[in-house]
Amino acid sequence: MPCPYRMRKNMKKGSFFNNYLGGDVFSKATVIKQLPFVLYVVFLLMLYITNTYVAEDINREVLTKTKLLEDRHVEYVYNKSEITRMTKQSELAKILKNKGIKESVEPLKKINVKKVK
Repeated sequence: MPCPYRMRKNMKKGSFFNNYLGGDVFSKATVIKQLPFVLYVVFLLMLYITNTYVAEDINREVLTKTKLLEDRHVEYVYNKSEITRMTKQSELAKILKNKGIKESVEPLKKINVKKVK
């Protein structure tokens, strides 16, 4: 098999462009010789396109999950503040006043229990 450098050295000046512009590139032998490489490049392009679509889907899913998380956080803070408001002593007194339960106005007393032996 001859060395590619020698083949290139023996080629006339301009024959490189004549081969490509003349259509010798699309001859059956050249196409068959380059077919594995072309299929490899097409396969890599398909992988690249698939990877792009998968990345876009994942990005879309992350954005929807982030928005849902923000909504849930707002809901959590609102519910927590409502529970805090509803469990205040003054709010409980208002709610229970209608049911006949009154708020104690007497201070708490300490009860001492003596142990029996």
